[in-house]
Amino acid sequence: MDSLKVTFTRLLLGISALTLSLSLFLFLVVLDNSTGKSPDKLQINRVDVAMISPPPPPPPITQTHHTSGQSSALNVKGLGGPVKVQYSVKNVMEIPTANKLNLPKISTDKLKFTSHFSASVPMLNVEHLDRVPKVVSQRYVRPPKTVRKYGQKRIETSVELIIDQTGKPFVKRIIDPVFPEMNETIRTWVKHAKFEVPRKEGKAVQAVYLYGINFNYG
Repeated sequence: MDSLKVTFTRLLLGISALTLSLSLFLFLVVLDNSTGKSPDKLQINRVDVAMISPPPPPPPITQTHHTSGQSSALNVKGLGGPVKVQYSVKNVMEIPTANKLNLPKISTDKLKFTSHFSASVPMLNVEHLDRVPKVVSQRYVRPPKTVRKYGQKRIETSVELIIDQTGKPFVKRIIDPVFPEMNETIRTWVKHAKFEVPRKEGKAVQAVYLYGINFNYG
């Protein structure tokens, strides 16, 4: 009887141990399934990229050359004759010779006129002077023969003078010579004339004087 109880007790303990082991195994399986997470999945989307072809290059610039056997003349400022250019496959420029060039005549009178006056001496109009300078000496100048034929005994001309600080006059411009032939006569008279020294507050200055020269021929 005692041995039967012992056997039954051992059997019961074995069943209990087996049941406990099975329960623990199932618990671990369930726990593993509940806590385990599937790894993140990387989704790759396919994108189709269309390659755009570059624009075509611009057409080359073509220069058209119109060639002809005719020649044309170009007016070049400062040259007396025209410069002829032959238009052909190769342009050939004809250079004018020295005989064809009309060189401008440079008058030295104006250079002498401007270089005579001093920049350190004031230049005033006669109305701003202490007094209007008067002629102190002059020379008689005969009229040209071409003017005598007109029979005029008095020729009233007007000229703009510049009188320097010594009283020497110079022609700035001839305003009215009456006759073109009188231009040289006026310049000759001014060359040999002498004025009073122009003064401003007692000091010698240079003066601009609009002067009338009357040529009397008896």
